[in-house]
Amino acid sequence: MTTIHINYNPFTVETNIIYNDVDLTGTGSLSRFKNERFQVWVEQIIPILVDEILNEVTFTLVFHGTTPDFDDLEEVCKFYNESQGTKIQLEHIHAKETDDKISELAKIVQHMQTGPFESLRNEKIQKDFENAINSEFEIGVIATMSSGKSTLINALLGKELMPSKNEACTAVIAQIKNEKEREGFIAACYDRAGYEIISEIPITAEDMGQFNENENVSTIKIAGNIPGIQSYDMNLVLVDTPGPNNSMNSAHRDHTYRVIKKDSKPMVLYVLNGTNLSTDDDNTLLAAVAEQMRVGGKQSKDRFIFAVNKVDQFDPDKDEDVGRILENVKEYLAKHGIHNPNIFPISAELAKVIRMHQNGEKLTARQKMALGGSILFIDEPKMHLSQYSPISRAAKKQIRIAIKNANDSDDLYGEALYHTGVPSIEAAINEYLEKYALTSKISNAIETFQKIIEDQQMTQKLMEELERNNEERQNMHEQMVRIEKILEDGNKAFTLKAKIQELDLDVTDDVLRVQSKIQKELVSVSGEFNESKITLRQAQNKIERSEKKVEALQSDVLTDLEKITKDYMTNSAKKLIDEYKSYVAEIVDQTGMDSMKFNQVKLLTASMPDADELVNQYTYSEEVEAGEKEVKNPKRKLYKPWTYITQPKYVTVTEYKTVEFVDGVKLRDEFITPVKQSLEDNIDSALDHLEEQKKMLRDSFIIELDLLNEKLGEKVNEIKDLAKNEKSLAEQIQRNEEKKRWLDDLVKRLENVLEI
Repeated sequence: MTTIHINYNPFTVETNIIYNDVDLTGTGSLSRFKNERFQVWVEQIIPILVDEILNEVTFTLVFHGTTPDFDDLEEVCKFYNESQGTKIQLEHIHAKETDDKISELAKIVQHMQTGPFESLRNEKIQKDFENAINSEFEIGVIATMSSGKSTLINALLGKELMPSKNEACTAVIAQIKNEKEREGFIAACYDRAGYEIISEIPITAEDMGQFNENENVSTIKIAGNIPGIQSYDMNLVLVDTPGPNNSMNSAHRDHTYRVIKKDSKPMVLYVLNGTNLSTDDDNTLLAAVAEQMRVGGKQSKDRFIFAVNKVDQFDPDKDEDVGRILENVKEYLAKHGIHNPNIFPISAELAKVIRMHQNGEKLTARQKMALGGSILFIDEPKMHLSQYSPISRAAKKQIRIAIKNANDSDDLYGEALYHTGVPSIEAAINEYLEKYALTSKISNAIETFQKIIEDQQMTQKLMEELERNNEERQNMHEQMVRIEKILEDGNKAFTLKAKIQELDLDVTDDVLRVQSKIQKELVSVSGEFNESKITLRQAQNKIERSEKKVEALQSDVLTDLEKITKDYMTNSAKKLIDEYKSYVAEIVDQTGMDSMKFNQVKLLTASMPDADELVNQYTYSEEVEAGEKEVKNPKRKLYKPWTYITQPKYVTVTEYKTVEFVDGVKLRDEFITPVKQSLEDNIDSALDHLEEQKKMLRDSFIIELDLLNEKLGEKVNEIKDLAKNEKSLAEQIQRNEEKKRWLDDLVKRLENVLEI
């Protein structure tokens, strides 16, 4: 039988697909997968192999990699075997397990600080590495009113800490950092400008209630143990964000959209009320989720978990079974453009009270009554909610074992806890952290020093090659002399600066997409006001619904524009860097030394910053919300009674003109026109800001060119001195022998950590 070998290393993000001793990722259609994360392309691999490579449906795939990645491949193969008639056999070569890659990497970086290479002792390397290792990974918890979001968070904490009353009115973000060794919870409070107003103290549910009612508190930073979620040496933060229906703080609503759209792909736990799915508050937010799930492959799907809460309020004896509920949820999400979602039916309330009981917490009479509901989850197979959870085979096996152990030891509540579905959500979070977040953190940490190690390796190999080949050494010396003259002349640098000033990227399509979104949503809002004669109460209801839609749209548009700006700046930085590399390549080509065996452009540009570093270094800016103030609204007119409904409520109005009817069409014009103008102004403002940012980036890079050319000159001079004469080169190689052994040992240690 035909055999294909797939080797995937998630830590270096490198793939080899071997067929007949040929690496298919070297060239051809599979080459684009070489350095792409496995989950981005795993769903594409089978049809490519069947249609383009093998022209057959029966073959064996041997996968060398981690268990989470193998589980994803197994899921894809199962789909094609069952639905497309393929006959794929799978074999798994397990990856080498390393107990703690992050701590081993930290030891390597510490070792670099005492090594013989000054470039590897750089304080910036240490700082960048620490930033990569200590970066926070966010799990955003979002929901609409009365979904039971706070109850679910309390279930995850095993403690009633988050207040659940008046959920729609809260305007506070709670950030819960997972600290495994901590007993109890501590918290500090911050105002809108980010200043600490309540210092870190041990907290109770009563304290949290007071913090939430304090109008000066904008953010609560909490630390404590989240027992069911692994930390994997990561700074994991569970973020409880006010729902999209909250209008008290637009910055918090904006934050929710930012989490959904982040390039770093944090997890999003979206809590739905199983008893009341269809709400206007969901519409815009779910559309933003759908947009993100359409790009980025399997990872973009895995990062969104839809928790359908309050499943225990349905009666299985009345044909209200979980399967039917899940079908309703799928149909509901499909209407919003979300297909094949990860849906987890749960009973957050029961999970919470079981864990409180297990932790020795005092229960109220109502909570004791809820605890009695455990019997239903034990006796009724349809209420074994873990069976419906879309988690891996390995995770399901672990849960089945835990259920059996609880049953064997007559632990009624322990068994019921797994049937609530909440531990399945924790298993899904743990799998995502292990599969994506941990490997990304390791990859980012490695990138902080790998480029410099490669630069040193290239220099060492260059020295050895020049010593072996006298003719090439002489050629290299001549070439470096010529490059020095070109750099000193400065004409090519002048041409490059002129070219960079003209460099631009087109964002027209991105802006048109945002404008199309605005137009589509405003058409929907306009539909509320088609009647020419409506009562004042009807007008108020329509305005309230429309205001919520517009507030959500404003956050959606704002975060779209932010992302357009960020992507534009990053792509511009990449083009600037590419232009400089082309400039160096032209200089190298101009010297006429085509016979050289080295990638001289890579050697000469090794010290260049990457795109993100360039953007952050020269164009980083941050806006801090300074607060709001009330002003009198001049657009509210006594002779236009509907303006008391349509205009923003910055001043308190206790009485309205007595009118029996309102003209809905005029009301629409009064409402829609300023909203549309405001959103268009936002786009114009964003484009003006983009112009300023890209000019700043270009100007900064032109200033940076002198520094880059200075470093290039130093590198050229270093290579020229190496190639000057055979005797001095041999002496330097001898002096560097110890440095070379140290570098080889460092590379070997790094490879041992990263190998699978």
